[in-house]
Amino acid sequence: MPVPRSNISRISIQNFKFFQQAIPIVLDGDHLLLYGENGSGKSSIYWALYTLLECANKDDIGEIKKYFDPDEDNEEKLTNLFLTPGNPDWVDSEIIIELQDGTVFRVSFGDTAINTMTDASAANYASEFLNYKMIFRLYNFAHCDPINIFNYFIGEVLPYVKFAPVKYWLKKDDGSADIENESENAKEIWDFVFNGPPRTGKTKGKGTPRFPLRSEADFGTYKNIINGFKNELNALITTINTEGNKILQNDFGYNFNFKLELIEEVPLKLSELQFSPPKFAIQLSIPLFQNKPGIYRPHTFLNEARLSALGLSIRFAILQRRLQDSKLKMAILDDFMISLDMKNRDVALDFILDKISKDYQLLILTHDRYLYELIRDKIKRQRLTDWKYYQMFEDYNDPPTMLFPFLIEDKGKINKAKAFYKAKEFSASANATRQAAEKFCNQYLTAHEQLGGDYRPMSLDGKLQRVIIKGTAAGIDPVLFQDLRDYKDRILNPNSHYDIETPLFSNELEKAIQTIERLSIVTGIIL
Repeated sequence: MPVPRSNISRISIQNFKFFQQAIPIVLDGDHLLLYGENGSGKSSIYWALYTLLECANKDDIGEIKKYFDPDEDNEEKLTNLFLTPGNPDWVDSEIIIELQDGTVFRVSFGDTAINTMTDASAANYASEFLNYKMIFRLYNFAHCDPINIFNYFIGEVLPYVKFAPVKYWLKKDDGSADIENESENAKEIWDFVFNGPPRTGKTKGKGTPRFPLRSEADFGTYKNIINGFKNELNALITTINTEGNKILQNDFGYNFNFKLELIEEVPLKLSELQFSPPKFAIQLSIPLFQNKPGIYRPHTFLNEARLSALGLSIRFAILQRRLQDSKLKMAILDDFMISLDMKNRDVALDFILDKISKDYQLLILTHDRYLYELIRDKIKRQRLTDWKYYQMFEDYNDPPTMLFPFLIEDKGKINKAKAFYKAKEFSASANATRQAAEKFCNQYLTAHEQLGGDYRPMSLDGKLQRVIIKGTAAGIDPVLFQDLRDYKDRILNPNSHYDIETPLFSNELEKAIQTIERLSIVTGIIL
């Protein structure tokens, strides 16, 4: 029976990287779009969730504890820089995610039981962690070299893919056989191939431990594991070539195809006392580019936008070989579109919203405010209601001796204006209302209509005049537009002479908010 799906309801990160005191991120099972200014701790969320699920597949508890051990000599700790054990503000480092069905994944220095949770281990196999560095590493090679991404697969793909299970002997420190192990983790199988078989025999005369001879069963077992690994890896590559090219051509719309090919560069060398593992390459080439054959160094020919689209197509294709039957399937995407042009950004967003969101809970993080607004508007235009929006900023104490993240839920500019108004923060409310008016104009007018006679972007006054003309011609009540312009002049102008504490100001501000809200409803523009 398939495992029932359960999305993340709440994330809590404490004393981990940029986070200090626990800051809850409430999702209620929804997707997440988060804007975080540079230095705000946005990527700390990415690495916290990555670390949590990675710990689920670590057998060695010490390999878990090292991330949360505050010892000053521990170079691998990920605890917050500003917190010191023994100080009054100290709290233990901890990462927690709560699922909708009540399941809790937790990891800390004192709680390493996550590596016994099958649901957490499955979530690590099923979930996708993607940032721009992963895409860049697919084509970051010297111009004189072909693209060989075998090492990329070792680090970024095989740990999260299952192959047909194999049995093999673990090795003691002296190289002799230890206990038998069985694994279906592609990376663990490769590690056995790379490290070689144990020394299961003795040399004649001296009795020195030796590797198995070709005539012995252990040699045949090792060779079969190598062949099985190659077959499974070739099957994975075939999936990527087939499905990735469909994405590249059908979704991104590019008229070329790519090819990944597994090559055994150096064969296995194994004698009684000497061992050298087989050496593989996974070469990336473009057999056909706009009907012209033969590009064997794509990074010397394609621009970055095409290379990034190719990289995303490969990553999206790999998702089809990730574990599908898991309680939690999460795709956390951290600034993964940073090198894409506008066309490719739009395509990637459509693919993610239309296809990946059906099977994964999306967590999209970006430091690009324009991209954040672009994604938010696209989600709103599609009337998708299962999204949460957050913004993160860098904050500091007074006097500024330490930095920490400041997180707010973004419920839209009109809702923000209403919230400030209700809290009697009239100046902040007026500012949010003006931002809503600016966004309305930018959404209602085309890019060309926002330009003046000198082809420069017009001021808000000029845009409002264009909005009045366009809206009146469309049959919308001109009074609404006129009211908006009047309110802009009287109370939304930063140099307004009105005293923000007067009843007149607050009354007109409330009416301005209502006017923009009515315009949003009439025009269908989501603010």
